[in-house]
Order: sequence, then structure tokens, then C-alpha cells
Amino acid sequence: MKHNIHIFFKNILRKNAVFIKIILVLIMVMWWWFFSSSSFYGDFNLCNTINGEDREYYINVYEHLPTTPLAVYKLIQGKRYFYVLYNKQGKKIWHSPHYVYLYDNVNPLFIPTKDSKLLRYSEEDWSDADIKNKIKEVYGDIEHNQH
Repeated sequence: MKHNIHIFFKNILRKNAVFIKIILVLIMVMWWWFFSSSSFYGDFNLCNTINGEDREYYINVYEHLPTTPLAVYKLIQGKRYFYVLYNKQGKKIWHSPHYVYLYDNVNPLFIPTKDSKLLRYSEEDWSDADIKNKIKEVYGDIEHNQH
């Protein structure tokens, strides 16, 4: 009887191990396909830094890495950049969506200021990102940022 229970649990664990491996592989493939081209960034793929009008915020323009078939396709099209918004202390406030491939045409007028917490960036058409909540996460409250 004890031997049968051991075999029973061994079979269940073996079947679940295969299921867990399949799930992990699917997660890795999805990450590889959708997110990896803009997940890693730094000086090695920094293309430009654009300061806002009042220098309260700045945007670093990074180049997507050619790590996915989608990224390679977009790089060939010329849409090769993503943006990361920082405050003047260098804290990351916002990252453009991972699946967005942008041009490097950032206008300083569209970078947030102390008075305006709206970021505009161009995909196919203009998109807005309201960064008020992101600033709250970094500073705790918006009032702190305005002093």
C-alpha cells in the first residue's frame, strides 16, 4: 500500500512539473516577444536627452534593442525609440509603454513642467500621459513637488 501511494504522488508531481515548465516557457516567450526590447536601458542605448522648458523634468530617448522579431521589424521601419521621463533629481517618473516604438522627435514643449503634469508624445497620432499619479508615487504628494 505504501509503495502505491509513493507511485501515485510521483506521477502527480511529474505531470504537474511538466505543466509548470510549460507555463514558465510561455511566460518567457511572451516576455521575449513583447517586453524585452525596452526592458533594459542605460548609457549603452541612450540616444538623446531633452530638457523641459523649466528643467523640472527631462526625457531620455533610448533605442530599442533588437531582441524580438517585433523589435527588428519596427527598427527596420525607423520606429526605434522609447522614452523615459525623469525629474530633475534623476528619479524615473514614467516609461513609455513597452510595446510602443517611437521616433526621436521629442519637443521640449510637450515635456511636463511644474504647472503642467501632462506629457505628450507621438505614436501614430498624439498620445497624452497624465503623470500626476506617477509623481505622487515618487514624492508622496504633488504639493511637495511644487515647493
